[in-house]
Amino acid sequence: MDRLKCMEVFVQVVRAGSLSAGAAACGMSAVTAARHVQALEARLGQPLLRRTGRAQVPTALGQRYFTECAEVLARVENADALGDAGAGVPMSTAMSRPVGQLRVSAPTTVGSHLLMPIFAEYLQLHPDVALDLALKDRAVDLEEEGIHAAFQSGGNPEPGLVAHALRGVTRVACASPGYLARRGVPRQPADLAGHDCLGFRYDDVLGRWLFTEAGASGGAVRDARLIAHNPLAQLQAAVHGMGIALLPEYLLAPEVAAGRLVRVLEADAQLSEPMHLVHLAGRYVSSKLEDFVRHMVAKLGPEACPVASSV
Repeated sequence: MDRLKCMEVFVQVVRAGSLSAGAAACGMSAVTAARHVQALEARLGQPLLRRTGRAQVPTALGQRYFTECAEVLARVENADALGDAGAGVPMSTAMSRPVGQLRVSAPTTVGSHLLMPIFAEYLQLHPDVALDLALKDRAVDLEEEGIHAAFQSGGNPEPGLVAHALRGVTRVACASPGYLARRGVPRQPADLAGHDCLGFRYDDVLGRWLFTEAGASGGAVRDARLIAHNPLAQLQAAVHGMGIALLPEYLLAPEVAAGRLVRVLEADAQLSEPMHLVHLAGRYVSSKLEDFVRHMVAKLGPEACPVASSV
């Protein structure tokens, strides 16, 4: 059985999450698709998939093999693009044309609000590319989860990753007009000790409230009456007068404009949370990944102009 075709079927099954859906994507029956996957398993001597309910999920080996197969298929796509050179397309253009699927990860709110307008623009420029967007409010393992590129907020990227610095996300303290009328307006970060603060938990770590006071940076984990694992829930809690929240500026701006929230502590600059776009080091970088990174850095890099929110 053709090994490259087996790899293609296996990749489609993993991406679709089931044998039947992967088979449909390849234009074959589920029985035929199963035979292709079984041929790979026989060659490797270990299972690549395991059944969970109605879904087919990769084993630990299967996930690593999926990443390698996806890279092999990306190289084949680039090689096939050389055929365009014979049709009048310059060879350099044919080689570098982004084609295929990119699996990208981002925090939920960053991906659905800050990044979505940029993704839409990128896909319009590159009609032969498809994005498989995984929105996860936790750290991701690029190799184990088959992620080509990930947007990461917070600390320094882990070793083994190529990291591209992006413009940081500024968080701003805010509350509803009703809450401030009842509890008063904090004038300095120390005043938050007498207020209800709305916390945010990311990857099981409680977020820190960071400010610059008197020229020095500092941070503290505030006692919170409500802790949300999603900034959109935290936003709605603030709008409904449950307390003071520290929210991304791009998420907060529409609510301030509508009068539902008010910025507080504006005299104290909120520290910008760093963000990086990362991918695995020491791996073949396909033309579509290279072009995607270049586009995102051009739009979101430290020197890029701010991007307007989609909300």
